[in-house]
Amino acid sequence: MLEKGDPEQARQINIALILNLLRFEGVLSRAQIAKKLNLSKMTISAIISDLIDEHLIVEIGEGKGDKHGGRKPILLKLTENTKYIIGIDVGRKNIAVAISGVSGAINTKVRVATNSDHSLESILEQLKTIVEEVITSSGIKREDFLGIGFSVGGLIDKSRGYIDVSPDFDWNNVPMQKILEHRFNLPVVIDNCSRVMALGEMWHGAAKGIKNLFYVNLGFGLGSAIVSNYSIYENYSEFGHIHITRKPVKCGCGMLGCLEAVASGQAIEREANEKLIEFKPMDRCLSGQDVHKLAIEGNEVAQKILSDAGRYVGRALALVANIFHPEKIIIGGGVTHAQEYVYVPMKQEFLSNTMEALRDSVQVEFSGLGDDAGVLGAVSLALDTYVYHSKILSR
Repeated sequence: MLEKGDPEQARQINIALILNLLRFEGVLSRAQIAKKLNLSKMTISAIISDLIDEHLIVEIGEGKGDKHGGRKPILLKLTENTKYIIGIDVGRKNIAVAISGVSGAINTKVRVATNSDHSLESILEQLKTIVEEVITSSGIKREDFLGIGFSVGGLIDKSRGYIDVSPDFDWNNVPMQKILEHRFNLPVVIDNCSRVMALGEMWHGAAKGIKNLFYVNLGFGLGSAIVSNYSIYENYSEFGHIHITRKPVKCGCGMLGCLEAVASGQAIEREANEKLIEFKPMDRCLSGQDVHKLAIEGNEVAQKILSDAGRYVGRALALVANIFHPEKIIIGGGVTHAQEYVYVPMKQEFLSNTMEALRDSVQVEFSGLGDDAGVLGAVSLALDTYVYHSKILSR
């Protein structure tokens, strides 16, 4: 691709091109890589040699020779068990930690309930314990880990490594990247959970090969992420705070009538605890899972609470389709566990409010990654940062 100009910049771009090509193609020879990337065989051979020494690529044997005979090509693929990444997804209710190899395949994963004490020190101590246990049980040497990807909800400044605001934990101005690097003695990259989940869809889910995507994280809160020209838009995307109703329902942001205030998991729980008082347990409030269970049992009030949430989301997604017109809209997050009550009213409202010329060309679907979307995205974030460097390819 680039063989002139700044030699080191060209080399880094070519490394990224080779690694990303092998990620998508699987197994290739040096000659095939050179042809697909329009690079000289000498350039390819030099870079491949370095990547083999760095244990990122491995030779796996001979391929088929051409019809004229001659030497059979040596085939290459990404390594599986030499270099590793850690992904951490911190949610209000659960923390997930996973280890993957360079290919992105998960080989270890744990999920535990988040400490009820949401103070920063409490969560950091919990993370320290979980991550160290996962590393120890994996049997992987610490020097074989390339870095950590960290996901959490809130306004995250990825470039500075700061959590500016995390409403779920009441954290403000936290230099989380520096804190985690000190605790684990590994490089760390952090980002907002919705952007991370969208990245997980691009690597592991329904957004593979999608150029323009709008991702909705429909969980306890309501977040979103934008993918434009195959790249995550790294600024804020506060879909949950668009004005969607005249109902005087106050949102956590301080405004009235936000989408998050009427369609998020928190909104569903609030409304259920107001309208389903007779079903409340003695020792706690109704949860989103309780509402879903009541709906399954035929409770019409619970069914309407969920379907109303779907309608609000569909109405808001129509705005996205009319303005952005992505190829695909994917909805993930905990509320999607109740998709049998959410999807149909959501899709009906979407179709009713989207411009006719656009609506049939936008696919709207729920994520297939379930509760693993966040931790898969955290792994992908670290791999993208410390191995594949795809960002330099989009400059």
